[in-house]
Amino acid sequence: MILDVACTRLQVAEDGKKIPLRKCRVMRVKRKQSLIANIGDTGSITRRVAQAVSESRLNYWASYVTDFTCPLLFGYLGMRHHWNWSSVIFSFLSGWIVFSLIEYSVHRWLLHAGEGLLFRLHESHHHHPEEPSAFFFATSIVVLTLAWLLLDRALHLDGASFFICGFASGYCYFGLLHHLEHTTRINRIPFRWLQKRWAAHSVHHRLDHHNFGVITSFWDLVFKTHQSNKKRERSEVVP
Repeated sequence: MILDVACTRLQVAEDGKKIPLRKCRVMRVKRKQSLIANIGDTGSITRRVAQAVSESRLNYWASYVTDFTCPLLFGYLGMRHHWNWSSVIFSFLSGWIVFSLIEYSVHRWLLHAGEGLLFRLHESHHHHPEEPSAFFFATSIVVLTLAWLLLDRALHLDGASFFICGFASGYCYFGLLHHLEHTTRINRIPFRWLQKRWAAHSVHHRLDHHNFGVITSFWDLVFKTHQSNKKRERSEVVP
């Protein structure tokens, strides 16, 4: 609508002469294309900045410091109030389980769907899995603090601090495990259960519509996206 008004004004702009309708339409289309190009350039700059931050080694290691600090912080906040072991264990495990579901959901439906910024950043990780890649280092503590304020201060839920502690611990474990999977060979990993997690994530990087869960395969089994390494190897054999 704004472009139409601008075009109408241009019709009587040059020495009082009217601009032909066809030329007016061409000018309107060119102006619209220029506007879209400018928006695209802005989006491209935002993506480049976000990717530069995501792939920065300083941001990568700072995120581990932040992620390790979060469970300690919220565990400390929980210990400041009256607590008992049964409540602590239940709240902590609930937070861990909720994180595992959110990890699966974000990985499957945000990082592997659509054309958004998160999709582009994660696509870059799949192309260069050996390179450092992480969200902005302050993301975890900001998001978890907001969640804690909602659960503990606004809703006054018992065990909110230990729930967030469990959630943050799951996220910290996710980061460490993901780092291990991309920096260490499977034969150097000491525990069998860690080797299984390594193998499952390796399959995901070959078949990116399977094995979305990094810390557990439970939700892949529930949503039928699990693919075992042995089945993958058998499917590659040509009869």
